[in-house]
Parts: sequence; C-alpha cells; structure tokens
Amino acid sequence: MHNIPIKVLIVDDELPLRQELRSMPWHLFGAELVGEAENGEEALQLCEELKPDLVITDIIMPIMDGMDLLRQAKQRFPCIQFVLLTSHSDFQYAQQALKLGALEYVLKLTFEEEEMKAAVDKARAAIRRESDLRSYERERKRRDISQLLNTIEMGEADQAKGLSQLWEAWCRATPYYPVRLHVEVREGDRFHLLHELKIQLERLEKESSNFYWSPIGDQDIVFVFCNLHSALEACTQAEQVMRGVYQALEKRLTDPYGGIRLLAVTGGCVREPEDLISSLRASVITEVMKFYDSSLTSLTADKAASGLAGPEDSPDADQIISKWIDVAKDKEKILTFFHETLAPWAMASRFEPEKLIAFILRIRERVITVHSLLRPSEYEAFTVQLQGAPTFVQLLHVLVREQESEASGIRKIRNDVQLAQKIILTRLTEAITLTSISEEVGLSSSYFSRLFREETGESFNDYVTRMRIEKAMELLQTTQLKVYEVAERVGIPSYRYFSQLFRNWTGVAPNEYKRADFK
Repeated sequence: MHNIPIKVLIVDDELPLRQELRSMPWHLFGAELVGEAENGEEALQLCEELKPDLVITDIIMPIMDGMDLLRQAKQRFPCIQFVLLTSHSDFQYAQQALKLGALEYVLKLTFEEEEMKAAVDKARAAIRRESDLRSYERERKRRDISQLLNTIEMGEADQAKGLSQLWEAWCRATPYYPVRLHVEVREGDRFHLLHELKIQLERLEKESSNFYWSPIGDQDIVFVFCNLHSALEACTQAEQVMRGVYQALEKRLTDPYGGIRLLAVTGGCVREPEDLISSLRASVITEVMKFYDSSLTSLTADKAASGLAGPEDSPDADQIISKWIDVAKDKEKILTFFHETLAPWAMASRFEPEKLIAFILRIRERVITVHSLLRPSEYEAFTVQLQGAPTFVQLLHVLVREQESEASGIRKIRNDVQLAQKIILTRLTEAITLTSISEEVGLSSSYFSRLFREETGESFNDYVTRMRIEKAMELLQTTQLKVYEVAERVGIPSYRYFSQLFRNWTGVAPNEYKRADFK
C-alpha cells in the first residue's frame, strides 16, 4: 500500500457536500476517488463493484443510513475502512460507530483538507496493519496444514483426527479437486522460482475466499479451487498458475526454461473427509510422468497413470523392432521412424522409463548384429547418454544425434540453431532474449532452450555472454575505445556489471586486459 493509491468512496445524500469532497486534492493524499453514492444501499452495491479501501460516509441518510451501511459492510467487506461525517448532534452515533469498527469521524461542516489527509493516512496505516495480520494468519495456517499433510501422507498421524483437522482447515464447500504441483529447478534458480510461485499463489488466495494452498514435502505444493466442479477445470487453473510463473520468471533465470519443470496432477473428487486421502495419493507425481510429460503439463490422475510396464508387454513390440532393423541403414528413413513411429508409440503407452531405455539399447545391439556393422567411435558415449536420459524428449534427441553423427562422420549443428547463432552475433549491441530469438527461428522457447544446449553444449545465456566477452576482448585489443564504450558496443551498458562479468570470464579486469599484451 506504500505506492498504490487508496481507493475512496464517498457517501452523502447532500449534493453540495459531495461536491466539496469531490474537489479535495485526493492525489496529494495518496488516494483516488473511485465513486460516490447518495445512500447506504447504493454504497453497498458500489462496495461490491469498486472494492474501495476507504468509505467516507454521512450518518443520517434516507433509505439506508450510515450506521446500517457500516454494520452490513463490515460483515460483507471486513477489510474496508470507514470514516464518519458527523454533526454535533450525531456525536452519540459517532461513538457507537467507533465501537462497530469505524476508524475515525470528522465534523462535516468544519473539516479541513488536513483533517481529511490525516484520515486517509490513518486508513492507510490500518489497512497495512490488517494486511500484515491477515498475511501472518494465512502463513501460520499454511504451515500447520503443510505439517498435517506431510504427517498424513507419511502415515505418521492418526488418520481420523488428521482428516478432521484438514477438513476444517480447508473448505467444506464440496465437491473440489486437489491439485499437486511438482517443482523441479536447478539450485541457482530455486529462490526466484519459489518466490514467484508464492506470489502467484498468494495473489489467488487474496482474490478468492475458496482457494487454498500449502507445501507438501520438499518439491510439491497442493492447492485447491473450491469453486470448481470438474477435474478438467482444476487442470486448466493449474496450467494458468504455471504459465503465470513462467512468464514472470523468464528474464530472471540463469537459463530460462532450461532448468525448470512444473508438473501438475489433479486428484480425484473430494466430497467427504475420507476422499482426501485417496485424492492426495492419486495426485502423486510419478517417475513416468516426469519422464514423458513436458513442463507446464497438467493432467488428471487417470491420464497421468502409466500404461504397460514394459515395451515387451505391447502387442506392437515385434513390429517396432522389425521396422527399426529394416530402416536402420537409411538415415532419412530411420529419423522418420523415430519421430513418426517410435515416439507416438512410446508416448501413448507410457512404459516404465528404465524398461523403455533397456528395450532401445537392446535394439541398437541387434541392429549392429543383423547388419554386421562396426561400432562407431562415439557408440559408448551415446550409450551413456541414452542410459541417463531424464525425459523421453531427451532420449529421442540422443537417438537422432547419434544417427546424424554416424551418417556424417562429424556432428553438425542444426540449421535453426546455426541461424540463432548468426542472429546473436549480429545483435550483440542489443538486448537479446531467448524468447525473441526462438520466435525468429520458429521454435517455442522451452524447446529452443533445450535444443540450443544439446546442440552447442552450453546454455543460451552462456553462449550470448561468451560472444559478448570475446567481442569485448577483440575491441579492447584492437581499438582505442574506452572500457565503457566497449561495454556499450557489446550490449552491456552498465560499466560496473561489464567489469565484473569480464573479470569472471577472463580472470582480469578490462583495464588490465587493455594495457597488457594478451595473445
């Protein structure tokens, strides 16, 4: 509330007084006049529509007076602050209004600008105190629920008592669908991600009285939209939460999209306390989901479940093996097979990751045996990469790269990544973002980030930084430009940041590098 103007609603049945209030320099008070009403009934409706922070109201009015307005508004909108306009004859009412929760009263016929400014300042302080108190209470409640969720999930709590407490703590407006959000992030970005995620969830919590969230374990968060009535609606809301976090974080991460995964599963419908246990268990993020589903994926529990245990259990396994062996020596056909046959089959079946990888490794061995091939020099290296592939997308990339490497003898960087590198080199003086470059080469940001790292061996941000530092080294050695001018030429206008970055990459300060004879 420090910088956001307080929204003020004025209520009085006398037009001259409303005009006088209207003419106040509200902006100088750190406030904004958002509306006016002639009676309490009209003011209640405007409280619903305009959500003012402060209502300045007369006491004696037709239809609904200021006292009734105060009583009803405090029940429906407890966060709104009230200042009463009184005359000497209304003093008894004013005292009663203070007991009902009014903040202040001023004499309507003699008030000055300073009095109104003081009332606004008092309202701002009260709003801040109440906001801090509500935040503290929400955080305390969230910690309690988090501990309760952990003990219930670990089977360490009395189930009946735990469910009863959780039922009371959350909302009893059923049905609802708990969503479990799983968070994976590299350590350097963990603070930013969790901070932004908390902001998003707290915003939703403030906007809705029927939204709750709490951490569960180290990497999961459970949240509930109590006003939703289908698992599909819950999935949609979960996706909106994840996309909001991604958009807010993109420019703050060390490697946008490359080091973050957000996955969500919506559990079963909860109508009774006993449903909570089964819903929470159904929403557990499995290793299969982590392997097959990309980030920003939100699924219902039935869609997240794995299918067949291993490829050998599939009736199509023999056909897949036969097809792979048939096309193995034709680069174009084998790549088509990977993308159009193997990938859809594996993604639809959702085999256990370890069994799928073992299946693929066995087929590679059979291809060598059937075609009497010599193992390429990089065969073992690719085997290790396949064994350690954390996702199916990564597994597929390794298979494709292996074929391209075998066909050419040397590994070539894909055309779209080469184009991105050329664009970066021509725009070192400009602001370069992963989103803008990925759009120019026609790829999504998330896919482009992973692809760039796999093709070049370094992250997008590291590549851009390295190109800028190498260009700066060249300019420092071959021109008479000052250090700050070189910094501007390579797109880093902050002299201090450029100097620190240059030292981190080269081990010396820019001035030292410029004076020395580095070869």
